[in-house]
Parts: sequence; structure tokens; C-alpha cells
Amino acid sequence: MERALLITTLAALALSSCGLSEPHLSVLRGNHAFGQGRFQVATVHYLAALERGQFEPWISFNLGNVYHALGENESALGMWQSAREAESDSLRFGVHFNTGVLLFEAGRYRDAYQEFVSALRLNPSNVSTKVNVELAFARVQAGENVASLRRDEAPEARGGSPDEAQRILQFIRQREEPRWFAVEDISDQETVRDW
Repeated sequence: MERALLITTLAALALSSCGLSEPHLSVLRGNHAFGQGRFQVATVHYLAALERGQFEPWISFNLGNVYHALGENESALGMWQSAREAESDSLRFGVHFNTGVLLFEAGRYRDAYQEFVSALRLNPSNVSTKVNVELAFARVQAGENVASLRRDEAPEARGGSPDEAQRILQFIRQREEPRWFAVEDISDQETVRDW
């Protein structure tokens, strides 16, 4: 009984004296609502947290994720744009990755490719980003978005020549392919730790 009282007292002190109440509490509530698919509730909590003027890039990123889930792509891009200048590499990675996903879904494959490359520069070990770089590059090469390609532009202005990009993707594939297929070698046998 004394232990429970001590834990409750410490938790109350931590919540009140350490500044965890706001905007942290609103962000946690927003994250919880987002995880449950209650996007309007999450939006309300994130906007309340954003009014505090702290951690604006992180909250803007979360709000952009909600807008993307609601299909409000322009609003999502706007919120992610405001989070782009953050000092955190992991936050900038998330912004570039999510922007790439949104642009890919919109059929803007060249722009998506550039965003995924930017994300890959920030986190070169992320397999999802490597796969998305390849998918976006394949779509650009297949010419599915020919209207957005500017043929009169020099290859350097478009981000390099297609041969260079293909060479980079081949290098990534050679280095990472053993890791991709290593997962298939793991046995599916149940162990005591699974339970």
C-alpha cells in the first residue's frame, strides 16, 4: 500500500513540477487518438499543443501526418514544410520520407524520388527508404509521369544522369540484398520467449 502511494505521489510530482502537463500531455493525447484512427480528435489535441509555442516542428510533423491520413494533402505538405528546418535529423528524415510517400501516391514520381533520396541521405540504413527510392526511380524510368519531366533541363539540374542513378541503385542493391533475404532464413519455430 505504501509503495502504491509513493508511486502515485512521485507520478503526480513528475507531471506537475517537470512541465509534462503541456504541451506534452496534448501531444500524448493526440498520438493516442491518431493511433486509434480518431483523426479529428488528434487534430484538436495537436492544435492545442501547437498554441503553446514549444516543440513546433515536432507537433507540425504530427499534424501533417493527421492531415495526410484525412486526405488533406496540401495541408499535410504545409505542416511538413514548417517542420523541414528542424535541427533533428530523425524529424527531417520523417518529413522527407512522408513527403515522398504523399508525392508518390499523387503520381509525382520524380519529386517523390528526390524526397526519398533526401531521406536516404539522412538515414542510409533505412530499408523502407531504399525500397521506395527504387520504386520511384522505376516509375520515373518507365515514363509514367512524362508530363512532369523537363526534357530541356540539363541532367545535372534534374539531380544527375539516369546512368548515375541506376549505378547508385545497383550499388545499394548489391550491399543490401543479403540483409533483405536474411529474414527468410530465420526459423518460424515457436519458443518459450514468444509467449
